[in-house]
Amino acid sequence: MKCYGYVHSESGNTAGDIEAIKAYAKKHGFILEQVVEDKASTKIHWSDRPVGQLLKKAKAGEHIIVFEAAHLACSTSQILELLGVAADQKVFVHFVKHSMVLDNSARQIDTQHLLNLIGKIESDFISKRTTQALARRRAAGLPLGRPRGRGNKSLKLDKYKTDIKKYLELGISKASIAKLVDCHPQTLYDWLDRHNLKAMDTVDENETTAS
Repeated sequence: MKCYGYVHSESGNTAGDIEAIKAYAKKHGFILEQVVEDKASTKIHWSDRPVGQLLKKAKAGEHIIVFEAAHLACSTSQILELLGVAADQKVFVHFVKHSMVLDNSARQIDTQHLLNLIGKIESDFISKRTTQALARRRAAGLPLGRPRGRGNKSLKLDKYKTDIKKYLELGISKASIAKLVDCHPQTLYDWLDRHNLKAMDTVDENETTAS
């Protein structure tokens, strides 16, 4: 089955996103024809960016794989508009981060599935806005994180536990997983040991560096 990958440069980790997309395509038996890297701002309407051109290029029955919904557009309404066009063209859209796929029956999608999808999209946007806000504070020299004296009540990576398990199942290297969850590799290694989780490492970390 022919498919296309799509990454957005604003994610800050295009190499990790591309690796995740390749691993996802391989796991599902897709033939990855091309990975389109979009450097245009998401403030520009999706139809005027490379993702719009990619959607026009894709034919009925083909697949577009993106890491997460927030890479497609700047609002939930625009993403749903894009998915509606994909449904009309009978193009499948996959979200690696959430292991979700919206197929060409999206017009008849059940209410609960649609609500779940919207919830994931909103979560992506909240995460994106938080990351951007932290970047602005860092650039302005303002303090980050909780004030001194407050205990770290939960481990940093606990909130990513479900995502990390999915990455491990896809065979993504530990070094790339660390980039995807924005932590130092050793932090991830310690967290995996603490939770008795084993990295499958079907993707060689040296291969990641070479690519």
